[in-house]
Formats: sequence, structure tokens, C-alpha cells
Amino acid sequence: MRAVFRLALICGSIFIISILTFKAGGYLQAAEPQEASSVLSSATEYRTLLNRYCIACHNQRLKTAGLVLDARTVDISNLSSAPDVWEKVAQKLRARAMPPVGRPRPDAVSYDSLATYLEDNLDHLAELNPNPGRSVLRRLNRFEYTNAIRDLLSVDITEDSLLPIDEVRFGFDNISSALSVTPLLLERYMSAARKISALAVGDPEILPMSQTYQVDLFLLQEERMSEDLPFGSRGGIAIRHYFPVDGEYVVKATLQRNSRGYVRGLFESHQLDFRLDGARLGLLTIGGGSHMA
Repeated sequence: MRAVFRLALICGSIFIISILTFKAGGYLQAAEPQEASSVLSSATEYRTLLNRYCIACHNQRLKTAGLVLDARTVDISNLSSAPDVWEKVAQKLRARAMPPVGRPRPDAVSYDSLATYLEDNLDHLAELNPNPGRSVLRRLNRFEYTNAIRDLLSVDITEDSLLPIDEVRFGFDNISSALSVTPLLLERYMSAARKISALAVGDPEILPMSQTYQVDLFLLQEERMSEDLPFGSRGGIAIRHYFPVDGEYVVKATLQRNSRGYVRGLFESHQLDFRLDGARLGLLTIGGGSHMA
């Protein structure tokens, strides 16, 4: 019998190494999975190892740390009977935490062999029976709620003014366990729903009202201030306002003033551009030879 080594080279690197054996013109598989008899043999050896070093403390009588490892309680040849127990055992073995210092201990090879046996079989069980955990009911956070309202009703709302900040956990505000529903939060959602429904449906009997949007007095307006403003513009403000019903609306603009109440920049001529949904409503010239307060 001879052994033939085959190397597959990709970009000068060894990618696969396969070892094939052949005899009398027939190929044999290089590595077969362990058969049931060999697994049982290994499990029997590992059971002997546990009986020698672990059962003295982790038995039905002492139950040290609440852990019982005798053969009548857990079967090492069938890890699916108690996967949580064997997971704990594998962690202790890898950390060399058990048996305690001062008690007889197995050699390093036995430590690694048993830990590897447990880890490989537990990983295989997890692949066969994946457990993603319990599904937790969750609500929309305020940003998801705002997006849902926009997509369903074509109503843009400002979540900051309607809903409180969501709890953050692990750096995220959309985790189910963090999105609790308190009585106060439920009241805020009900209040927001009433306002949103009124905006979506409209009310012809609505009374006249006004809304003021103010720019910070200390904001420098020397360049384009928003992606919603035209290219080449300087200063100004872009406002998203929802008009509840069709009608005539009056828009007033107050220019920036200094500490004495005088409009800034009137020594030179400037253009004031009013737009609605991108369409120009008017272009006014102020300053220079014009007179406008």
C-alpha cells in the first residue's frame, strides 16, 4: 500500500491537501467519520475519566455546585440529554478550573481530549437542532413609527415633538427587550395618533391658526444651508409644513436683525426666493435701492 499526496495550488498558495491510499488498483477513502462503535468506545473512556476525577464531588449525595455527573443522571454518549450540563463541563475543562487545585487532576492530553469531544458533539447537536431563542414581542420605535406614518398616510411628522426618546440597549434603540410599553408611553402614542389622524383626514371646520419657525440668531448663513434649498443659494431656511386643508395661506418672512433691531445687509442688493414644493412662488429684491423692512 502506498500513499499519494496531492496538492492543489492557487496563486502560489496551498489550498487543499488530500491524502489518498490505494491498493491493488482500488482507491480507499482517506478519512471516514467515526462509527458508532468507536464513539461508544471513546464515550466509555471519557466516562471512566469522569468517574475518576469528577464523581467524588458531583454525585447524587453531594451535588457540589448543583452539578451531578454520574451515569444515572447524564449520559456522556448522548449529550443531547443534558446539553447545558455538558456545556458547563466543557468550559470548566478549557479553563482548567476543575478539579479544584489540590485534588487529583488528569494530564493535559486528557483535559484537551475530553473538552474537544464535548465541544465537537455539542456543536453538531446545535447544527442539527438550532435554537434561536424565544421570540419577543416588540413595538415600533419612534423613528420606525414616523416612517410607517409617512409611507401609509403621506404625512410627515416630527417624532421629537410627539413621542419620547426610546430606551437604548447595547447601543441600539430597536431591540425588543428595550422597547417596553409604559402607561405614559401609551398615552403619548394615543395623543400622537389623534394628531396624525386629524392631519391625514383634514377638518374643514378647523379654526385659523399660526405656526412660527425660527432660525437661531447666532447661526451663520453665509452658504447653502440645506439640501432642500436650490444650488447657489445662500442662507435661508427649508421648512416641512403640513397644510391640513385646501385654502389660502399667508406666509410672512422676517429678516435677520442686529442687536438694535435693524435688518442686516440692506446696504447691498439681495434676492429673496420663496418656493413651495420646489416651485418658485416669488422672487423679491431687497436692500440697495429698494426699501423693505
